[in-house]
Amino acid sequence: MLRNSKGEITTGFSPKIFPIQGIHKKLNLACIDCHKDEKQKDYSSAMNNSCLSCHGSYSKLGETTGHLGHNDNIHANPHYESLDCDTCHKSHQPSVNMCLRCHTQDSMKNLIVK
Repeated sequence: MLRNSKGEITTGFSPKIFPIQGIHKKLNLACIDCHKDEKQKDYSSAMNNSCLSCHGSYSKLGETTGHLGHNDNIHANPHYESLDCDTCHKSHQPSVNMCLRCHTQDSMKNLIVK
């Protein structure tokens, strides 16, 4: 069963049904720029390889977000490599700070997930 970004059941793919948001929209990316599957019916949100082809390796992401400090750098923590990028980062709906499911420190609460 396929659901659009509003959670409604849908049978098709298009930027109208799955609007691209955030920086990906600002860059005028198309669906195929991230979803590398040959057929639309095979599109998935689990696309770490596609994300990393533009954003670099996990270690590079950890360096890029190093200014956040040891305790708040999600990209350089023990959990990170076991998470799909779309656990927090969403292209078709608002992103979420999943760290707050377990962590409660104020600095984590103030992290902005893009």
